[in-house]
Amino acid sequence: MKKIAIILCVMLLNFALATDWDSESALKRVNTIGTKILKANNINHQIEFKVSEEDTINAYANIDKEVYVYKGLLEYVDTDDELAGVISHEMGHIINGHCAKQGVLNSVIATIASIFKPITTAGSVTNAVGQQLAASKISRNDEFEADLTGVDLMSKGGYNPLGMVSLLSKISQSYIDILQSHPSGEKRIQNAYDYINYNYPSYISKGYSTTSYQNALNMMKSTLSARQSSTALMNKYETAQKKLLAKKQKREKKMQGTSTVWDGYYQTLLYTSGN
Repeated sequence: MKKIAIILCVMLLNFALATDWDSESALKRVNTIGTKILKANNINHQIEFKVSEEDTINAYANIDKEVYVYKGLLEYVDTDDELAGVISHEMGHIINGHCAKQGVLNSVIATIASIFKPITTAGSVTNAVGQQLAASKISRNDEFEADLTGVDLMSKGGYNPLGMVSLLSKISQSYIDILQSHPSGEKRIQNAYDYINYNYPSYISKGYSTTSYQNALNMMKSTLSARQSSTALMNKYETAQKKLLAKKQKREKKMQGTSTVWDGYYQTLLYTSGN
């Protein structure tokens, strides 16, 4: 009887915890932030915002122009700025055509892999590794670009872009870069912070009052200090930011479009493959 009572208590506790989750309110929050960002940036993409009830700390965008935010991530973010960072990053993947490009790339790699599959030579192994490294490099570049596009979307949408730095500091983990599809947490944090510092310096001077943002500043302290004391490093930083600014201006001209070149490639690929 004692064991049954304990089991019943655990079941009731789990039920009580489950009922704390309000999916309608969560979806409304995500839609409110996403729609506000879309309107403020005059984006014509028909992007839909959805919530997954999985506890995973995750979010993703797909070729159908849908942005999914997981329950686990919604419960993890502390501010609307951080949630805007999540949503804007995923919107960045759609706006820049990353989802369609990844679909094209995956199909091409699958085709190449099927050609080399019957061959068991060292050369085929080298080819497979080369394909994976190329895919990872493209994906890492896409993550950087989505972060920076997200920063622009957030700022124009009325959200503090330092929420992106705070978010990355909270959820990103550093790992060996070469065989991963995402860049390391430290690189993404530094990349976003430098971009904000160059394009939106007023936010940097005001700061941001989350623990995760302070952790990011502590992590970057030696890099920022070294840059301030080195003309060569400062020149390198400014040159890199000028290039990113040129890309930003080019991207903004295309942002109001309903599709990218990769969307066209992807649809052609689906047509020719009979899907």
